[in-house]
Amino acid sequence: MTKRAVILIGMPASGKTTYYHKFFEDFAHVNLDTLRTRHQEQIELGRLVKQGLNYVVDNTNPRKSDRARYIPQAKDAGYQVDGFFFQSDVAECVKRNEKREGKAKIRPNAIGLISSWLEMPSLGEGFDNLYVVMIQGNDFVTADWGQL
Repeated sequence: MTKRAVILIGMPASGKTTYYHKFFEDFAHVNLDTLRTRHQEQIELGRLVKQGLNYVVDNTNPRKSDRARYIPQAKDAGYQVDGFFFQSDVAECVKRNEKREGKAKIRPNAIGLISSWLEMPSLGEGFDNLYVVMIQGNDFVTADWGQL
């Protein structure tokens, strides 16, 4: 059976965590909001890889360098690495963020800042598969990266 590491890429409030819950609930959830530090994140990833468990990295991962902290470790352990890029605009994300409650809500200017950091992912980074995810109405549409 293929071990899978999934890396979500997109602005805050672009639908990443909702997508995880809808499509990857049976995968371990790796998220800095809950783990708090990169050190704790690396401990958790090491544990998951050692056990051969499927996992999803649910962070913004806007830059190639952000994604590079996950891909080599997964590839070295024999994982298939899939990237999901969440296509959305700042205004849409700000609106969704306003509906959030508690700690999930972030400063609206942070969305624009992270948007300015976004580097489009590519298969050359080491992904085995790359997809684009769009929100249409109340649902997600996922397409192969090559269909953009």
